[in-house]
Amino acid sequence: MLAGAGGFLDGFTYVGHGRVFANAMTGNVVLLGINCVSGSWDIAFRHLVPIFAFLLGISTAKAIQLGPAQRRLRDPFMAVLGLEIGILLVLSLQPASTPDLVITTSIAFAASVQVETFREVNGRVFSSTFVTSNLRTLSEAAFDWCFAGHPQDSARIVRDFSVICTAFLVGATAGGYATGRFGNRALWCEIAVLALAAIRVRPSGNVVAKW
Repeated sequence: MLAGAGGFLDGFTYVGHGRVFANAMTGNVVLLGINCVSGSWDIAFRHLVPIFAFLLGISTAKAIQLGPAQRRLRDPFMAVLGLEIGILLVLSLQPASTPDLVITTSIAFAASVQVETFREVNGRVFSSTFVTSNLRTLSEAAFDWCFAGHPQDSARIVRDFSVICTAFLVGATAGGYATGRFGNRALWCEIAVLALAAIRVRPSGNVVAKW
């Protein structure tokens, strides 16, 4: 669910808000450099601000992990998801005339808090907001499964990361389509998915999450 939500946000901002990535900072850094070289400073600025927002979100997630914050928060994982849902709910109610920079910056912040908080699945590091490292893990496990005697652990990793990568693709496709149809209201779909993820995490506090 988190990987699908991550893909949705990238599809949402790229299609509906200036062709800027909400989560994929690699893409934003590349586009920032290209536009700086070409002298397109206004376009370069669109990619620079989300990068700073991403860094701020990582710092916020780390602050939540500190002892004093954890003692004040009964469930830090739910707090992170609640923060993300709250940000997206506010954005979903904004008119179409809202500047793209406001939307993309806010989403980059929310996405970075998510990616810093939810970092493991079944003991393996994963990313819920971009797919490159997940594809690498999937490829490594598939190679081991084919050429190392079909170990059970590799089969489980192939299963897990096939689902994660597919979910990201489906989320990105859905995000692009829904944004074209519904504009900012498309974020209601994202909010519903994150709410389901919060319900899934709540019983044990660490189903898919690990600081």
